[in-house]
Amino acid sequence: MAAEPEVNIRTVCILGHSYIRRLKEFIDASDLRTNLNLDMDSFKVDFRSRGGFTFKRLAHCAEFLRFDAPPDICFIQMGSNDLSLNNPRKVCTDLISYAQYLRDGVGIKTVIVGQLLRRQPWASRVKFNEDVVKVNNLLKEEIGKVDGVYFWPHRGFWADLSYLGRDGVHIEGDSRHMKKYMHSIRIAVLQHSR
Repeated sequence: MAAEPEVNIRTVCILGHSYIRRLKEFIDASDLRTNLNLDMDSFKVDFRSRGGFTFKRLAHCAEFLRFDAPPDICFIQMGSNDLSLNNPRKVCTDLISYAQYLRDGVGIKTVIVGQLLRRQPWASRVKFNEDVVKVNNLLKEEIGKVDGVYFWPHRGFWADLSYLGRDGVHIEGDSRHMKKYMHSIRIAVLQHSR
């Protein structure tokens, strides 16, 4: 009797601030979105998130620093909360340093850094949205120089701010915008798992 072929399931960790927590809630609300809507025979998706998360808190948060077994792919959505307090260069440096730690220190083969998204002007400090663009441009430029770390632009979020909910900060909960955000991360995982 022939042995069954070995199944190679890629492990994926989606981690970050409240955007990821809210995405997990959105996914959990429907069986149709389970596992980031990825084939369960090929992928196993795990989520790690904290609302209001910043790099300053990172050092005190084991779930973002240690993994029993390193996932194959990690998608990071962080930096927006840090940008409320820091300049674009610092946020870019912190994001890339964390991505390199996950790759070199933890052993994650592929680390994807998600593009920061804008907020309603009244929901954050003056020039926050201008700084979001600066961070994204810096990330795109700097991440290209780092092996195994990739920048991921979220398409469809730049024509206007209609994707934001009432708080002016988060993607509207159970909406086509959250579905678009989920799809963006799903495509990032698929593209970088080849």
